[in-house]
Amino acid sequence: MNLLPKRIIFSLNFLDGILYRTRNFSPDYRYTHNFIDLWSIDEIVILDISRGINFTNPKKNKFLNVLKNLSKSSFVPFSVGGHIKKLSEIETLLKNGADKIVLNSIAYERANFIKEAANEFGSSCITVSVDVKLNDKQNYDLYSNCGSKKEKIDFKEHIKIIQDMGAGEIFLQSIDNDGTLEGFDLNLINFIKDQIRVPFLISSGAGSWKHFLDVFKINEISGAATNNIFHFTEKSINNFKALLKKEKINIR
Repeated sequence: MNLLPKRIIFSLNFLDGILYRTRNFSPDYRYTHNFIDLWSIDEIVILDISRGINFTNPKKNKFLNVLKNLSKSSFVPFSVGGHIKKLSEIETLLKNGADKIVLNSIAYERANFIKEAANEFGSSCITVSVDVKLNDKQNYDLYSNCGSKKEKIDFKEHIKIIQDMGAGEIFLQSIDNDGTLEGFDLNLINFIKDQIRVPFLISSGAGSWKHFLDVFKINEISGAATNNIFHFTEKSINNFKALLKKEKINIR
């Protein structure tokens, strides 16, 4: 049973320095560098979804500048990812405001990198993101490279490997539910929850606080994230936290 406090998380995707609400690539130009400090949330996940822009590309500075500006105006912990291939790139993100690191594609290309990163920076600093999509056989396929590349490895085998390699937590994203506002994929959670031994975060599909409440009642879930940040006001977050306390759900 997971006794850790449940976390309310906002997930922000940036493409070329512009905030995109979901992986359906819908830009939101209302983003400002100081709105984050208005939210009574527990954590922010910031992902660079720019295609083909690695850390050697000068255009990466757009994302690093976003990270620096956000970190200056917020006391909320940041988990940051996107195109990470080297330990030096993790160090760059940490120096620019990240508190934790999110790995994805490299976990398929070179799983041992997770162990190297955990040894260098500590397991608690390393989150592995797993993007999944339901297939015709009612099983789940894994995708990397911002959901563009289908991976051949079995879902449960991948979960075992990344945990054995030292991942501090798992950030599971449903490609099917992304942007739907119809709720988190409860079938997906039930399919994999018994395989997960580290803090377990779920994302994709939240459109109301009821959707958060549904997954927070699942013992194994440590936190839930949404991309649709403008559906949730600071007042509603505080009201929801009051409801969680009434429901005797452990929160921060």
